[in-house]
Amino acid sequence: MTGLRITAVDEKTIEITGIAPVLSHCIFQLPEILRRRESPGIRDRFYQAAQPEDAKVSAEWREISTPELHHLYASAEETVLRDLTGLAEDTVRFPAVHLPAWLTALNQARLVLGELHRVTEADMERIDLDPGAAAKDGALLQIHLLGVLLQLLVDHAQATG
Repeated sequence: MTGLRITAVDEKTIEITGIAPVLSHCIFQLPEILRRRESPGIRDRFYQAAQPEDAKVSAEWREISTPELHHLYASAEETVLRDLTGLAEDTVRFPAVHLPAWLTALNQARLVLGELHRVTEADMERIDLDPGAAAKDGALLQIHLLGVLLQLLVDHAQATG
């Protein structure tokens, strides 16, 4: 992953180069991962209660926020998926205005994987992963790889913002 780079082609375009095949595989799994966002148990992670101890306030909060959050998450997913149609070998270019959508979608995918596989803080520290032997290890590898890409995009946003 040492060749992975995020650069501004110009003011309006971002380019990700050096995408290793294993990261490319993770990126292409984003649609499947993000669809799980609405699954029972996982959905609660994205649409949390404002005040869990106050059912009325939490219900009002969900009524107000859930449609907007759902739209934000779905919009980010659609934007990234459209951008991925331009993925060629180890490079993808997308409009700079899509950067927030990429950040949102990558973060969502990592959260979904974490919830699906009940990932703990201790799991995140493991270095003995065997993705072929355990689904949780495969999910941890995906979380880490998508995290590397997410961090590079955040660094790019901070450097250019």
